[in-house]
Amino acid sequence: MLMSILFIVINIAYFVVLNINIYTDRAMMQTGEIREWHRSPIARLNIADQSFLIYLQIVFAAVSIITSVLFLFGVRNNIIRIIQLVSTIGSTIVFIIIMIVTSNLHAKYV
Repeated sequence: MLMSILFIVINIAYFVVLNINIYTDRAMMQTGEIREWHRSPIARLNIADQSFLIYLQIVFAAVSIITSVLFLFGVRNNIIRIIQLVSTIGSTIVFIIIMIVTSNLHAKYV
């Protein structure tokens, strides 16, 4: 039961971190000034047309949260537990991939 609550909190924390503006993009404008934007990992993925990673994260997190809620409501099935673990591990892996990809993205402004 404690694991299910922990899995729900972890997936919520992933989405909170993905929506925090942690990156700063700078670009030289045509007028000669330097423009600065503060962006979240989700915004940087959208700029780079790699939003499929966000959708993959949403799918893994949704499955993890749904199976955790099922487990909290008393569904004690070994298959539900396996799906819960696999989806939480998948969500963690995709989160790490998103953070690595967004740290190496450099948006090009034309």
